[in-house]
Amino acid sequence: MLPPNAPAATTKEAIRGVWKDMITNPGFAGGWKPTKVEVAKSGDLAYLSGTYDFTLNDAKGKPVKDRGKYVEVWKKQADGTWKTVTDIWNSDPPSPARPKKK
Repeated sequence: MLPPNAPAATTKEAIRGVWKDMITNPGFAGGWKPTKVEVAKSGDLAYLSGTYDFTLNDAKGKPVKDRGKYVEVWKKQADGTWKTVTDIWNSDPPSPARPKKK
């Protein structure tokens, strides 16, 4: 998992932690909207992309809105289930301007 403004989450525990922190945030609202899904001809790999729109509370409890886009890659498992193998998302609003170097 490649969350914005954070290191990659590569273990089950780290990935669960990212999701838990997001969806248990007291101000969490919103969701994902897939806009494209494609499956490989082999039938064992797929990707989807789309947009998201969230509201989360910041450290002071103030609601903060975020919107952006995401891509997920899914792989079909031996038992027929699908699991996400890569998940990345990033915000549409620009990052805060950095001070200019003198």
